[in-house]
Amino acid sequence: MVFQIIGGKRKKELERKFTTFSEQLAQAFAQIKTDIGEINNKVDSNQKEMEKLGQWIDYLNRSNQRLSEHNLKLLQKYEKISENHQKLHSSHSELSSNHSRTAQMAENLENRHQELSKALSTHKDALKSEIHNSFREHKEASEQELKRLKTWVDYLSGHIERQKAKEDALKQDITGIQRNWLESYSKLREIVNSLKTENDELKSDLVSVRDNLYNSQKELENAKNLARSHILEAKSELSQQIHALKAASHQVQVQPQPILQQIQPVAQQVSPAPNSFQRHIMSRVLPNRKGYVLKFILDLVGENKYSTKELEEIVVSEKQLCGRTSFYAYLKELKLKGRINYAELDERQILVSTDPQQRLQ
Repeated sequence: MVFQIIGGKRKKELERKFTTFSEQLAQAFAQIKTDIGEINNKVDSNQKEMEKLGQWIDYLNRSNQRLSEHNLKLLQKYEKISENHQKLHSSHSELSSNHSRTAQMAENLENRHQELSKALSTHKDALKSEIHNSFREHKEASEQELKRLKTWVDYLSGHIERQKAKEDALKQDITGIQRNWLESYSKLREIVNSLKTENDELKSDLVSVRDNLYNSQKELENAKNLARSHILEAKSELSQQIHALKAASHQVQVQPQPILQQIQPVAQQVSPAPNSFQRHIMSRVLPNRKGYVLKFILDLVGENKYSTKELEEIVVSEKQLCGRTSFYAYLKELKLKGRINYAELDERQILVSTDPQQRLQ
């Protein structure tokens, strides 16, 4: 019963430690999973922002392309106007050369030339103003887009650097968790090995207890048989004495006092049998308890003069308190607890007690 209670307490303590470790490990993995999910979300958001940035770049490329096409068209218009101006100039030359032929035509041509010159200058100024305004607007828009693009690039660069720092910290945390897990696993293996050792010791103790119980049962049966034989012998002796008393009563009928004196020793001889039987059983059963045997061994070791073989002769052979296997298991238990140790005395190895005053728990 004591072994079952001790084993149950150790098992509950081990289960509690293992449950606590499992909960801590589950919390650590849940935190890692949450951090990885946040990192994935941030990576997805970064990808979306990069896509937006690509769209902005495509839009700027298209705007620059449209601006280039518009400038090309304006250049083509300017070339056409220059060609027209050259044509007008050639026409003016021709009209000037033919001025002598007809003054009216020259005057008309002059008037027409002045009108065309004014129109050309007006159109040219308007065209230059339009080209300049368009170019300035596109330049300002391009500068603003470039500034915005630079701001986004700086933001993304800083964000990527922070993300890398978080990833490095996360890797360090994962490494620490793995190291802690390995340490916990090694400690758990040590606990399991110690529990296996204790389990083997408990098994050996159970075997010794079983042997002791078997020996106790055999001794109890022997004691019962011995008690029965004593009772039968006493009954036979009593019956013989009664027959003798009956025969003596026929011969001497006036002497009751000697008969009583003969009966009393018989009664005294028969009556102590149960008490002697009980004392015999108690002397065989009670010393088989582990605490009693351990205390008896410690008392003998406290004398500092017995070797292991001599203790075995006293405990196992002489007193018959336990079996040989149980005796050595008890010695091993006391040695592991630091209660006994070995020493040299006169070229003999004896057992000595390290704390003879300490009470055995």
